[in-house]
Amino acid sequence: MSRLSYVLKYLTVIGILGFYGIAASAECRDFDAIAAANAKAASYFKDGEVFHPAVVQKVHNTSGRKEIASYIKTGEKRYSIFTLVDAECKVKFRKRTRQGD
Repeated sequence: MSRLSYVLKYLTVIGILGFYGIAASAECRDFDAIAAANAKAASYFKDGEVFHPAVVQKVHNTSGRKEIASYIKTGEKRYSIFTLVDAECKVKFRKRTRQGD
């Protein structure tokens, strides 16, 4: 095996490992995504608080975004807040529903 061939194989392996390392570290973990979504959901109300653990409902494989359902109560009213959390743990509001009367 020539020296050039050895160097090219070495650089290819290093490049692949580097790519996977960057891809793995760029993902927002479920725990962090849930915490960010809950904080955003509670911020829409003066005295909003979580009354049920949030749920990761869907993970988009291509973009890494996660759909999170947060459950917030304020007084006697209970709401489900649905958000999208991207790979950097930035939260986007999607919709709100009110549970019961």
